[in-house]
Amino acid sequence: MWNTLFRTARVSVATGFAALLLGGCSNLLEVEFPGLIPSEQLNDPSLAPVLVTSVIGDFECAYNNYTAGSSFHSDEFETANGNATLGFWGERGITSTDGFYVNGACEQTMGIYRTLQTARYQSEDVFKRLQAWTDAEVAGRAAKLATVRTYGAYSYALMGETFCSVAFDGGPQQAPVEALKIAETQFNEAITLAQQSGNTEALTMARVGLARVKVGLKKWSEAAQLAQQVPAGYELFASRASNTDRLWNNHYYFGVATAAYVVGADYRVMNDPRVLVLDTGLPAFTNTIDLWITTKYESLASPIRLASYREARLLLAEALAQQGQVGPAMAILNARRAEVGLAPLAAATQAEAVAHVIQERRKELSFEGGHRLNDLLRYQIPWKIGANPYDGRPYGNTTCYPFPVQELQGS
Repeated sequence: MWNTLFRTARVSVATGFAALLLGGCSNLLEVEFPGLIPSEQLNDPSLAPVLVTSVIGDFECAYNNYTAGSSFHSDEFETANGNATLGFWGERGITSTDGFYVNGACEQTMGIYRTLQTARYQSEDVFKRLQAWTDAEVAGRAAKLATVRTYGAYSYALMGETFCSVAFDGGPQQAPVEALKIAETQFNEAITLAQQSGNTEALTMARVGLARVKVGLKKWSEAAQLAQQVPAGYELFASRASNTDRLWNNHYYFGVATAAYVVGADYRVMNDPRVLVLDTGLPAFTNTIDLWITTKYESLASPIRLASYREARLLLAEALAQQGQVGPAMAILNARRAEVGLAPLAAATQAEAVAHVIQERRKELSFEGGHRLNDLLRYQIPWKIGANPYDGRPYGNTTCYPFPVQELQGS
């Protein structure tokens, strides 16, 4: 089945990939979308549902780019293509002037900076519009406010986790922790609004996001309290679709359909049922190596997990371990391992328990959400050194995502 899917996908996107390689120097800011609402018409309360949907759509666009780009940039993948622009993503070569990273949109790129800033700004703008309207004008206004605030907070959270520095709306360049602080405030606001309006979807999503942020801020006890409130089985996905390249799943597009990246060697031998990898037996883009893929995404329309009970349990385990509660932390990890038929782990010290949490998250949440990149940065885990074994190009020095030069220049 998979070989048929690969061949079909390669034929269907070959033209688009060729355009990407040839058009790498085009002005990615000159993008027009049909059906956009003129700005002077946005003050119409009847448009509230459309505006909320647009906030979700802008975030899902950014999240798609972020999760794929972060997987390729971390140790989850290696570059398997000869294109310099794409190659940088798997070889730590992204710079503050990289056009795809800085200005890339949703279509066939892994643009991260522009798309996350767009999602953040849109959430702020729509939130203010909803605040200015009344409950009589907008049905379910508080629930909509909760949704918008939750998605906006996630934009700040992702920037705070992996950006080297941040700046918002023409403000000064700041340490990334400032983005985490904003996310913390906004998630709290979202939780209050969700509780008031009965928006249980936004409430659970915000609790997972806030627990993630509290862990980033090392507020361990608060993170544990939030993570414990996430119900078993909870999952929320960012939607994708195959009808337009703006909505394509970039993990599948770049890692399967175009075969531009291959799963990293470490992940191929983990022998863990949660690490969904496969040697397709087909050549990668350069035709010199086997195409190893993740089967977590089966098509261009495969959704991407955004928040889940599994993530919350790992956040809880980390928070407990960091507070010296080694036994309870290991009990969480081993309960999950038992579910998937793996032997239990043992930890005699706090440091060992934390290390186990990091490794379990590496497997449980592999190829999604930027979790591995976040852990590499937070725990200063050694990066790959030397050169890409498939093309001989040396790895660069990029770790966190650099602050764009054009922002420094005020352009």
